[in-house]
Amino acid sequence: AGDGAWIMHKCATILGGSVQITFEEDHTEFVFRAPCKVYDAPLREADHFHLPSGVWGIAIDDSKIQRKLLRRFFVHAGIQEHHQIILGQNNEEISSFVEFVVDFIKRHPDNLFLVIVDENLELGDGISNHETISGSECIQRIRVTLDSENEKKMLALVRSANDSPQDLAIYTSRAHGYMPKVPLQGMSVREMVAPLWAERFPLVKRGSNNEPEEPDPDDRVTSIESLRDLTLISPAELKSLLKQVDAIAVRNADNNLADRWPVLWEKLHQLKGDLKTVNVDDKFTRAINEIESMRGGTAPADFMSKWLVIRTDVVFDSGK
Repeated sequence: AGDGAWIMHKCATILGGSVQITFEEDHTEFVFRAPCKVYDAPLREADHFHLPSGVWGIAIDDSKIQRKLLRRFFVHAGIQEHHQIILGQNNEEISSFVEFVVDFIKRHPDNLFLVIVDENLELGDGISNHETISGSECIQRIRVTLDSENEKKMLALVRSANDSPQDLAIYTSRAHGYMPKVPLQGMSVREMVAPLWAERFPLVKRGSNNEPEEPDPDDRVTSIESLRDLTLISPAELKSLLKQVDAIAVRNADNNLADRWPVLWEKLHQLKGDLKTVNVDDKFTRAINEIESMRGGTAPADFMSKWLVIRTDVVFDSGK
C-alpha cells in the first residue's frame, strides 16, 4: 500500500534529510540521507521533566485522531496508560463530562490531575440536533463546582486550534492555561507542560514518590520520539475526515448550504485542528489557512472552490 515509502519520507523529513526511490528492472533502490552531528550540550530542564507518579490524565476531544494523540501526549508527560482517561467518542461522554470529572476528583483525594479539554466539542449527529459545547466553559463549571481543596489538585487546560487574542483571553479567564494544537513531539510536550505544572504546583517536585531522578534513555532520543509520533496518524485517517465533510457539503447539495453551515463548520474546524497536529513540514498550511478564512456564522459564497483546494491539498500531501 506504499506505507513503507511514506514512513521513510516522514523519517527523512523530521531528520532534515531526504529519501530517493529508484525502480530498476530487477530491484528497487532506496537512498536515505540525513545530517548528523555529535550533541553533547547539557540537558535542559524539559529534557528530564516528568509528572510525579500518581497523577491522573483526563482529556476529552470529539476527534478520533486527537484522542489518539492525547494518549501519546500523556505518555510524553509521564502519565502511563493505566492513569489515563480519554473521553469524547460519543454524545454521552461529552454531555456528562463535567459531572464525571467532578465525581472522579472527589473519589481520588490523594491524587493530582492534568485535565485537557478541547474547546469545541460537537454534540449530536445531524443537522437538526447539532450543538457545540465550549470546553473552556466545561472547565469553568468544574472549577466552580469543586470545593477549593479539590480544585487546587487540578491543572485544567484548554486545547484549541483557534489562538486569536480574543480566544486566548476567554480560555485563560476560564481555565488554568491554554495549549495549542501543534505537531506532537516529546520535547515540545514537556516544554509546554513543565512551566504550567511548575506554576500550578510549585511545591510538588518531579521524582517524588521514589521516582528515579534520571530520565528513561528513550526520552533523551528526541528524533526517535518524533519519528514515532509522526507515524502515529495514517493518511487513511485524515482522508476519512474529508469523507465526512463531503457527506455534508456535496451529498446533501440539494439542501440549503446556510442550514448545513453550523454542522459543516464544526467538521471543518475539527479538520483544521487535526491538520495542525500533523503539519510538521508546513505541507498543510494552505489548507489550514483556507479553512480559517471561512470562519464565521455564514457560509462563504465561494465555499465549494475553497473546499476543492483544501481537499486536493490533503489528498495529495497526506499520501507523501
